Order: sequence, then C-alpha cells, then structure tokens
Amino acid sequence: MDSLFQNHSGEKSEHPPRELLLLFVDGELPTKDAAQMETHLEACWPCRVKTQKIQDAIAGIIEFDDQVLTARLVPPGGWRNFNRQLGQLAAASGKQSLSSKLFGSIARFFPVARFSEAPQRLLRPAMVRNFAAILLLILVAALLFRFRHEPVVSASELLNHAIEAQAQQIQAKTDPVVHQRLKVVRTDPSRESEVSLEIWRDAKNGRVRQFLADGDRSIPAAANAPASNSKDLINELTQALKANQMDPGCPLSAASYQSWRNTLHEQRDQITRSKLADGIEVLTLRTIPAGTVNVGQIAEAFFVVRAADWLPTELRLNVMTDKGNHVYDLTQTISEVVSLAQIDPAILAGVPAGASPTNASTREIGKKETEPSPALAPNPLPLTPTPASAELEVEALRLLNQAGADLGEQITVKRNSTGLLEVSGVVESDRRKTEIISALNPIAGNPSVHLDIQTVSEALAKQKQKPSTSSKAKTTEGVEIQGAGVAAEPQLRAYFERRGGNVDAAVRHFAASMVSQSGQAMQHLGAMKRLANQFSAEQLRTITPDARLKWLELLRAHARAYQQQSAGLRRELRPIFFPNAGEEAAGVSAIRSDEELKQAVLELFNAGAANDQVIRSAFTATSEAARFTAIGTPQFWQAMKKAEALAARIQSGQ
Repeated sequence: MDSLFQNHSGEKSEHPPRELLLLFVDGELPTKDAAQMETHLEACWPCRVKTQKIQDAIAGIIEFDDQVLTARLVPPGGWRNFNRQLGQLAAASGKQSLSSKLFGSIARFFPVARFSEAPQRLLRPAMVRNFAAILLLILVAALLFRFRHEPVVSASELLNHAIEAQAQQIQAKTDPVVHQRLKVVRTDPSRESEVSLEIWRDAKNGRVRQFLADGDRSIPAAANAPASNSKDLINELTQALKANQMDPGCPLSAASYQSWRNTLHEQRDQITRSKLADGIEVLTLRTIPAGTVNVGQIAEAFFVVRAADWLPTELRLNVMTDKGNHVYDLTQTISEVVSLAQIDPAILAGVPAGASPTNASTREIGKKETEPSPALAPNPLPLTPTPASAELEVEALRLLNQAGADLGEQITVKRNSTGLLEVSGVVESDRRKTEIISALNPIAGNPSVHLDIQTVSEALAKQKQKPSTSSKAKTTEGVEIQGAGVAAEPQLRAYFERRGGNVDAAVRHFAASMVSQSGQAMQHLGAMKRLANQFSAEQLRTITPDARLKWLELLRAHARAYQQQSAGLRRELRPIFFPNAGEEAAGVSAIRSDEELKQAVLELFNAGAANDQVIRSAFTATSEAARFTAIGTPQFWQAMKKAEALAARIQSGQ
C-alpha cells in the first residue's frame, strides 16, 4: 500500500494523492488496495473529508445532469461512439497522446497531480472516460452559467416586445379598456409616502380616469393623513412624468418608458435577469442618462417586465430635485384588459374622448382592496394640469417630420390658451392617418398633448353636422399640362425638335415636371417658415440645448432639401434657357443669432416664392397664345443661385 501513497515527485507520503481517492470512490482500485484505503480513511480525517468532497461533487454533477443538461442538451447519435471516435482522433493526430492532452488540461484544476508520471492504472479507459465526462460537464456548466447571466435582449428589443405584448392584449378585446392598479411609493431624504393609484384607460376613445385608494394597508405616515396628501403625491409624480416626456395616464408601460428614453442624447442601459419572491422570472432594464442631469430630470430609472409574457411589473424613477433626489416606485398589483361593456359606465362618465388623464378620486379609508372597481366612481377631483413645454413641441415637430407629415399636408402643431399642445389636421386616407398617429406614438399618451388627426371623409361628416358656412375646403390638385399655350413653349419646342420624338408630349411632360418640382421645393420652404415662427425669441432663449439642436436640425434639413431641388431644377433648365451661364457661387454672410436666422428663413421663403412664380408663369398653360416670362433671363438664373446660397447659409447656422 505504501507504493500507492506517493506525491507528485514520486516520494512516499503518509496521505494518498487525490487521484487515488477518486479511483477509490469510482471503485477502480484493486481489492487489496481498496481495503488498505478503507483502513487509512478510518484513521485519517483529512483524507476522509477529501473523499466526502469528491463524493459530493459527483452527486452535484449527477443532479446537474438530470435537472439541466438532460432537458437542454441532446447529443446527436448518443454517446455510444464517443470512445471509438476519440481513439480515431488520437491516432490521426500522431503528435500528442490523448492522455497527455487530457491530463494536461486536468492538471490546471488538480495541480497536485502530475499525470504524466501517474501509475499506469490511471490510464485505464474507464478513468479516461470519467475525467472526460467531468471536464465536459464543467465546461457546459460554465457556458450555461454565463448564458443565464448575460442579457438575452437589448433595451430597445425589451421595450418593443413589451409594447407589442400590450398591443396584442388590446386588439383581442372589443372596445378595450386597460385597467391597472399601482402601489406608488415616494421616498425622499426625509420621509416615505404611499398611495394606491387605480387607472382606467379607454384605448379606443382616449378616455382616461384615475382614482386614489387607501385600501386596508397600515402605514402610519399615510393612515392618519388627510386625503390631500395622497393627491399631492400623485400630483408630484404627474409633474415628474410630464417633465420627462412620460405618460401620467399610463406610467407603468413600455411606451411611456420608451418616450423618456428617446429624449436622451446618450444613455447607459443594463439588463439583468432575476426572480421575484414568488419565483417569477423577470428582466430589469436600468437606464442612466449620460452627462449632466438637471433639476426635474430622471437621474436613473428601472423598468421591470416578466420574462414569460413581457408584462410590466415595476417602475422606479430617481428624480433630481432642488431638495434632494425623490424616488418613485410604482408596483403593479392588478393589470387587465376588459371590454367597455364589462365596466360600470359611471367610471368613465363625463370624460370626453381624447381627454387628458388628469382625473383622480379618493376612496373612503378602510374599504378592502378586493372591492369591485365600480365603487370608485363618484366625485372625481382634477389634478393640476401642466402646459406643454417647448421641448415637447419640438419633439412633436420632429416626429411629424420623420413621417413626412410637415410637407403639404394640413397638419398644425400649436399650443392653445391653456397650454395644451394640439396636433391636428386632415389627411387623405385611413392608412395615412394610421401612419401619422403611429409616428406620434411616443407622445400620444402625454396629457399635455391632444391629437386630432382626421381623414377627409371624417372631416366632411363632421362638417355636415355643423351649420353651413361660406368657407370651402382646400384641395390639392396634381399638375397636368393638357396642351400648348405655355409661355415658354417656343424655347421648349426648339429644344425638343432638335432631340427628335414626340415634341408635343415632351413639352407637356417637361412643363409639368418643372411645376411639380418647384412646388415640392416650396413645401420645404413653407415648413421652414412655420418652424421659424413656431417659437418666440424668449422661448428659444430658455429652451434646452437638446431641443434647440433638434429644432435647428429640422430647419437645416429643409434648407438642404430645398437647395438640392433648386439645383436640380437649374440643371434641367440650363440646356434650354442658360446654355452659357456660369456656376460661380453667390456670397453670403454667417448667421450669428436667432434673429438673423429667422430673417434668413423669411428672405429665403420670399426668394423661393418669387422663383416659383416665374416657373409657374413659364410652364402653366394659359388661355393666351403667348405670354411674357422671365424664365430665360440672367436675372432669374442669378435669383435661383442666390436662393440656393441662402439655403446653404441656413445650413451652416450658428
């Protein structure tokens, strides 16, 4: 037996090496050696403890295999050919024996053993197979551990999945009403307050009503406080949500969280996976804005969803204030989508369609949380409304621009006398209405925003219900030149006759194209003029840098589009009217202030409108056989180049 107790140098030792303990546990030792090992273990506590640890490790591996690997990993073809394939691979390499490779790897885990000098019994196939299986299980366990602790989705994917999941719930109901009950806890450096908030949201008609409920909870700070304290808490939360472009009407929602996150110039996102106390697996999105956080802004936010169905369960907002940070924790206790016919009509009675979610009501203290929701109906008390900010107005303009809804369509963005931001307009079809409303989704739930997008048929139907007036609806007609009679016809005919083909058709097509392109260019100038007049000088001085940059980028984008379209018009006009014209650029000065910028936009609009008038006079059919036009004069060529230079000046900006 003494020959077995050797250390890695081959010297005798009073304790057996770890590999012999493993052979003993595996039943691989000869009968005589196993008996001597049992005798030694009865008298040696250290070796007995090591042996127990080996047995525990094997038991853990077997349990892991049964509970995890067997359910997740199905090896192709089973393991029956593993030894044969392993032997073939070793024979084919011819460089290093399998035992050297295997025990060289295991030596990193068991440095006590030098397997190249181990007894030959360690190289038995059974021992090789055991070690290989252990190594494989360790590697798989490490990979699974890493996989389970890495984010499975990005921040954007998590929010999109949650938004889509709620949309599917809503679509599954007729006249859907979203019902939520939230426990709202506010913590600041000096105190903690709590209230239960109940929300009913008519998804189809845009009606929202909120109620406060004290329920049967026993919280000393709130139990003896007057009802106004609860309203104050919700008012503060509402103000914080509005200031960060979130939705007070549906605060615990992915759409509201995404609306705030979209306003951040840069941020750090982190997603972790964990389990709640009841064993439900959740994903937590943590977002931290990069850069300076001002008073009223969110310094850190956590959004929690269930991993199984993407249902939001919690929202935590750390809001910076001038009296220290306030933390608002919203936990969902009830979430359901029901049909309008299933709820008491009194709940939403008196709330007009599209109204702001600014109603709340208190309930009598002591009533149970499990009472039916209709008991909440009486006497709603309005929360203090907040006017829309200039930043929110810029965001609405930006979203409309992305949808191409600021060019030619009858859509306006303005704040009314109460400060509510109204986005209204008439579009051609239901499809276009859906596109625009979808584009405005990030701000649609904000109580400071009112959307009123109608189709032409809807507007006409409403108009029929009102007393008739002398006003007439404006319509936009396509440009079509039916025949001769345009003022520039002589030059066009001379040009296209040299090129051959159907001269009449070519003249009509060219004239219609010029009028259409000029009209499109004017749409950009019209959008620029509206943007420039959207805000007063005082508003531009107090607007946040991020919102100001968005506003400037919108102006510059329209200036760039106009410059490109005007240059395209000149390229097509040049061979006909200006074959010898030069391309020297007109000189312009830099813009140094908002006043100069607005003046430049107005100057460009007037210059572009004058050029558009010349083009229309040249290429629009008239009843007269001939008519004077300035289309071919050097002054018009210079006027177009000057307008393009003004557009370039606006792009360079301040």
